[in-house]
Order: sequence, then C-alpha cells, then structure tokens
Amino acid sequence: MKTLFIIFIVFSSFGILAQSNTNNIKQIELKLAESKELFQKNLDSSLYYSNSALQLSTLIKNDTLIAKSHLQKSSVLILKKRFSEADSLLQNNLNKDLPKHIKGQTLHNLATIQYYKQDFEKALGIYLKAAKILEQAKNSKQLVNTYTNIGSINAALKNFKNAQKYLERALPLSEFNEMIKLQILVNLCNIYLEQKMFKKYTDNIFEAEKLAKKYNSKNTLSVIYTNLSNYYTENDTNYDLALTYGKKAISLKKELNQIQTINVTYNNVGHSYLKKGEYKKAIAYMDSAMIGAQGILKTYIYNNLKDSYLGINNYKKALFYADLKDFHKDSIVDAKQKEKVAELTEKFESEKQQQQIDILDSKNQIQALTIKQQNYILVALIVFALLLLILGYFGFKNYKTKQKLNTLLLQQKLRKIQLNPHFLFNALQSIQNFIHQNDKEKSSSYLTSYSKLIRLILEKSDHDFISVAEDKQALEAYLDLQKINQNNVFSYTIQIQNNVEEDFDILPPLITQPFVENAILHGLKDKTEGLITIKYYKNNTDLCVSIKDNGRGFEIHKEDSKKLHKSMSMQIVREQLKNLNKTSKKINGNVSIGSSPKGTEVVLTFAAA
Repeated sequence: MKTLFIIFIVFSSFGILAQSNTNNIKQIELKLAESKELFQKNLDSSLYYSNSALQLSTLIKNDTLIAKSHLQKSSVLILKKRFSEADSLLQNNLNKDLPKHIKGQTLHNLATIQYYKQDFEKALGIYLKAAKILEQAKNSKQLVNTYTNIGSINAALKNFKNAQKYLERALPLSEFNEMIKLQILVNLCNIYLEQKMFKKYTDNIFEAEKLAKKYNSKNTLSVIYTNLSNYYTENDTNYDLALTYGKKAISLKKELNQIQTINVTYNNVGHSYLKKGEYKKAIAYMDSAMIGAQGILKTYIYNNLKDSYLGINNYKKALFYADLKDFHKDSIVDAKQKEKVAELTEKFESEKQQQQIDILDSKNQIQALTIKQQNYILVALIVFALLLLILGYFGFKNYKTKQKLNTLLLQQKLRKIQLNPHFLFNALQSIQNFIHQNDKEKSSSYLTSYSKLIRLILEKSDHDFISVAEDKQALEAYLDLQKINQNNVFSYTIQIQNNVEEDFDILPPLITQPFVENAILHGLKDKTEGLITIKYYKNNTDLCVSIKDNGRGFEIHKEDSKKLHKSMSMQIVREQLKNLNKTSKKINGNVSIGSSPKGTEVVLTFAAA
C-alpha cells in the first residue's frame, strides 16, 4: 500500500506533492530528533531511527536532509566502532555542495574517527579544518565540541598551551549549556594545574564546584575533590584541606560505587597523611589504595608505602615495598619498550614507502628535464668531448675508490644492525612459549631478566665498544633466560681473572652472545647435565674470552658442527671482526674454535691495535 501511495502522489497535482514533501520533512526531522534522544541510551534504537530518516530523505531526494541523516548515522556508527561505514557516509557528504555548518560537522565526525583510532595528529589536522569552516558558518554550538576536542588532543600530546587556548575559546561559547560548561571547566583546570597556573586553577575549580553542586553532578564533584586533594598536597602544602577534599571524594566515589577509580583518591589521602608525618594513617589508606590498583599508580603506592614504613622505622617492610616498586617499574618499562618497538617498526615501513615514492618522483623529474635539455646537452658534448673523457677517467677512478670505502662502511653498519635483531627474535620466541604454557612463575622471572637485558641492549647498541662488566651482565641475563626456557638442564659459571679490569677493558657490544647461544642450542643438545664455562682473562696484554661447553663436540655431532659454522649470527660475527680489524684504531679481534669428544671451546681474542 505504501508503494502505491507514493506512485499516486507523484502523479498528483503540485499542491498535494508539496504538502506530502512537507509532511515527509517533518517526519525526517522527528526521526533524527528521536535518534539523537536515544544516542546516549540505546545505540541500536538510535541507529534504527537514523536509518529510517536516511531512507525517507533518499526517497524525496533532499540533499540537505540526506547529509543530516548521514551525520547522525555516522555518529552512531562511530560509537559502535564501525569506522569504515561511518567514513563512507561522511565522504559522501564531502562530495556534495552543502551548507558550511554541515560540512564543518562532517569534518568534525571524520576527525572523531581518527581520534578513536588513536591517530591524534591526523585527527587534530581535520578538527582544525572543521573549526575554520564552523567559524565562518558562526555555528557556536558545534564549535564548542570541536574546540573542546582540539584542546583534549593537545592535552594528550602534552601541548598544554594550545590545549589551554582552545578550551578557553570553548568556554564562553558553552553558556547555552551549563553541563557542557562544567566539563570544559574541569578539563581547563587540569591544564592550568599542569602548567602551575595556580591562580587560574583556583579561580575556575571553585566555579566548577558550584555548577556541579547546582546540578547534583556527584561524579564530576568526585573528580573535582580528588584534584583539589592532590593540589593542596603537592602545591599549596595545606594538608588539612587536602585531607578534607580527599575524604569528600572517597565518600562520593563509595556512594557512586566507583571502585575502579577510588584507589587514586585513597592514594592522595594517604600521601597527605605521609606529608603530615602521620605514617600509620598513611599506611591504612595506602593499603586501601592497593585494591585494584594498576599501572603507574601501583608504583606510586609502593613508593608511598616504602616512605611510610621508613617513617615508623620498619626497615624490613620499607625494603620490601622498595623492591616491589622497582620490579613493577621494570615491568612497565618493558611494556613501553614493546610498544616503542612496534611503533618504530611501523614508522620505518611508512618512511620506506615514502622514500620509494620520492625516488620515483625524482626519476620522473630527471627524465622530463633530460628530454627538455637534450638538444643543448648534445651540442655541449660535441664541444667538450675530449675534455670530458680526460676528466671522466680520473673522476671514475676517484668514484670507484669512494664506492669501495662506502661499501665497507655500509657493510660494517649492516653487520651491527643484523646481530641485535637476531638475538631479539630468539628472546621474543621464548617469552611466547611461556605465555602459551600459562606458567606465571616462569613468565615473571623471564620478564625480570628480559627487562634488564633489553635495557642494556637499548643503551649500548649504538656504542662501538662496551666494558667487560657490561658484557658479563648481558650474558648473565641471557643465560638466566635460557635456563628457564630449557627447564634448567644446564648450569653456567662466569669468571673474571684478577688481571682483567672489568670496568675499563673493552670489546665489541654483544659479540659473545651468539657463541653462548650456539653452545646452548647445539653444543648441549640432548644433554641433561650441561655446563657452560665463560672466562675473561688476559694473555699478556690481549683480552681473551673463553666460552666452553661439556657437550660431545663435532666428531659425534657433525650436524651440529655444521650448524655452528653456517649460523647466521656466527657469520655476522666473523664479518664484524674482519671489518673491525680493518677500520678500528683501538683493538683487533680474532676467533678460534676447538672441539673434542669432551666439549667445544670458543676463544675470542682482542688485541690492542
């Protein structure tokens, strides 16, 4: 019946058609309003009404209403994390000639997609374009949201001055809605606090408190009181006020059942008691803060507990929490390092692609320039042919010499780059095994040693040399990891003779690790009571490193010996030593390998150049 009705009105008089379109427009506006009303309550229902509005708008071919429907539907899809669908609707809007306020809102939603994807820089660029268009359209209500989001992104990027600038722009535009104003005030106060602008902080935080009380926004009040507690502890040193606001925040969070964030406030109150010297009360609140604490907050709590127990002269407890703090901090550093490795890998791939594009562009430009100047070059070549031949001969010889030198330097850098990723691959493979086995005790022990080893690699990988002490520390961490991974089927000893100055005698970074790796994986293969002996000693003035295992040697394990000689890491080490001997002004390196049925011994020798 609906289809028949539509056919009927299409062929009816103009007056009936106009009246029907007016009714349809009202229906569309009502459906969009209903979708917005349900936006914060029921996303599925909100999506249903936005779809209905879009279908009806498409039926009457009203571009403005279609664009509005696209905007509303994209907002719902963004919250449902269906970003590609939302992006497609918004791109459809950009391809049409629409009013500026709709174009500005479209860009705002496109930026929000990038914000949810954590691409803050891209989101910021699009938000700024949206703001410029909305300023021209004088759409102050939408500008509030855009300015606020620009401020939030700048705050996340630690660009507090820009964050302050845009939040202060948003504040006067929010007078039409005091709840939005309240949110902006709270965010702005945090920015003032970060920049130590204490006068502006106190002027605005109490205005925010009044608004929160006016609308009985207990959740916002709990945030305000938590921040005030922290402010009076760290900046105003008015610990009584800090305690008053902290306890108010705790009371509100309990009332609101905000279990996940209450430990932050417990920590603030405990820290205030610590500053006052009331250590037992501080400990009581810190113990409450420990429940459900995660991430860096846990480190702060451990540190506060350590200081509190020091205050009551309980050194055993203080040492216990100091160790916990260091262990937890190492775990956080390890997690951040993994994120950094992933980020650097992605950045490297992007830069590599960009370089390829740049090279192609350069080739095209050179080709175009060559064609344009071909006639001039031909004449010049005839005139200067003899001179160019003579200069070209000497230039070619000079070029070949430089090319050999550059190749040698490039190979040396390549060898250094290849060695570290080889070890990292094996280490990451080991941790993957523990995670699959769900062995928490071994995983914890592995991560402790792994974080120490990774820290040393990151600090020393760019150095040409490291000390014997640093090499020993790296090997100990590595061997501990392998012992856990191999179920303790082998043991090891590391000795440094008295004539070795472990803090001053040097060798190339991580050059011993591949030999230790071969001893474990090949020399001690199928052996249940393996022993690896590592010794640093001096032969006259030469520094020597002996790496010995009690395996069966090459004669019995011929396949293992072949693996030893063909190992990628061993080949890199040999090439590294060869280039070191050619280029280093400090030391020359050499490696020798001996094997018998009682085991294999590798001796690395570093002589002063």
